[in-house]
Amino acid sequence: MRRTKRRDGGRGPLKWTAWIAAAILVTACASKPGVHDPREAADSHAGIGLHLLREGRIAPARERLERALALYPEHPQALSGLGLTAELEGFPEAAIGYHRRAVAAAPDDGPLRNNLGRVLCRYGDTAEALEHLAKAAASPGYRRPEVPLTNAAICALDHGDLEAAEGFVDAAMARAPDFPAAWRSRGELLYRRGRSMEGAEALDRYMERAGTPSPRGLYWAALAHGAAGAGEQGDAYRQQLHEYYPNSRYAERLKGQ
Repeated sequence: MRRTKRRDGGRGPLKWTAWIAAAILVTACASKPGVHDPREAADSHAGIGLHLLREGRIAPARERLERALALYPEHPQALSGLGLTAELEGFPEAAIGYHRRAVAAAPDDGPLRNNLGRVLCRYGDTAEALEHLAKAAASPGYRRPEVPLTNAAICALDHGDLEAAEGFVDAAMARAPDFPAAWRSRGELLYRRGRSMEGAEALDRYMERAGTPSPRGLYWAALAHGAAGAGEQGDAYRQQLHEYYPNSRYAERLKGQ
């Protein structure tokens, strides 16, 4: 697929973060000797490509994924893997194109539709993104519907639709009450609705469950605790954000607040 000009405002490629590991779908992770069936050979190349992508080895991953498509042009996981690769390299139009093809090839695959919804929210149409994320959560056999539901909540929060965000957060937490990203989204939502104390409490629960907090989580935790009168804890979160993620957009935003 031809790559088009970046639409990232000159920020460059996406940094390697936890979202990529969650987005990658594992197929076969080792080549099979003596494989002659094109689909089986494509499965093998796709599996190796996704394994390499998870390790952050983008160039060899792309090569394997492209070899999979050469054997089986509409291989869903290979297409999705190339979509993730294009995201990391800063080519959003190409990423959307690959993810669309992946969903067209496997319309009932929830994780593939989740990837399309997530990238559409970042670079495309919000309404379409939320539609795909909701469909992903309802896909038969998808064992982690809380992932697309939380992605939908994040998408709605990013575009100022707090009512939709609340519905998606509630649905995600009904499915997985301990899912860290859902607690983070709930805390952000509560703070933005002026319920700082409740927001701070929700974000504390996120911190307990997350292990390694995200820059987004630290940002909203700093604001919520500050607004709730827990300035010392808010300052601690602020310091962590600047220490661990000094170049993040959230650290930049917090400097002026």
